[in-house]
Parts: sequence; C-alpha cells; structure tokens
Amino acid sequence: MEPQLNMMAIGLASLVPMIMGFIYYHPKVMGNAWMKSNGFTQESLGNGPKPVWYLVALVLSFLFAVKFALDVIAPGQDVAPDGHSYVTFQHGMAHGIINTILIILPIFGTLSIFEKRSWTWAFINIGYWGLCLIVMQGILSAWR
Repeated sequence: MEPQLNMMAIGLASLVPMIMGFIYYHPKVMGNAWMKSNGFTQESLGNGPKPVWYLVALVLSFLFAVKFALDVIAPGQDVAPDGHSYVTFQHGMAHGIINTILIILPIFGTLSIFEKRSWTWAFINIGYWGLCLIVMQGILSAWR
C-alpha cells in the first residue's frame, strides 16, 4: 500500500508559521529588532496587514507543509535497518535543521547580499523560518 498524505498533520503544520509569527515577531521577542532592521516604526506599520493577507499567508504555509509532507512519506522509510524509527518528532526536527541550513540560510543570505539588507535582518528571518521548519517537520514526521 502506498503511503498517503496525512491532511490533518498538514493542516496543523500549516498553522505553525502563523502561530510562530505572532509570537516571534511580537515587540517583546524579535519584533523591535525586526522593525529596526527594516527601518519600520510601530506607526509606519499601522494595524498590520489586511485580513485577506493572513489567508494568503496560510495558503502559502499549506504549500510549504505539503512539500515537506511529501518528503516524509517515502515508502519503506518508517524504520532504519538498525531498528531506529523515522516516525518521530525528533527525526522531523533533524530534517528541519538540515533544511534550514540548506534552503533557508542560502535564500536569506543571498537576499541580504543583493538587496543590501543587514545580516541582522537575515538572521532574524532565518531564525523564524528555522524554528517554523523544525516544528512543522517534527509534526509531519511524527504524525504520518
């Protein structure tokens, strides 16, 4: 039997960037540093994006979750020859760390260089997406 996507896990993982964003970009966490690195003030941001943009962000998070869910459903990938289970939150976290280093770091590093943004900006965003990927992939791996 071919493995199938767990839509409940994908749905939950899709919410992670939204929930993490509310926490991570709060002014008492990384929000003030993020605003400073972008040249924003609380007044310039106003009340934030229109509600429809949150829906767009959720759809984009869903696409990200589907991509990573496809990575963890490979046939025969449940148990290693030494008996180690791949169906764990920790295994997904390892994939999140690897993808942060191999995907997120190069993207934001390149953007930082060519858009002439500060490394503070890059590392704030790398940290956010790294945490998101670690949690998302942990969920997707543990809840196949």
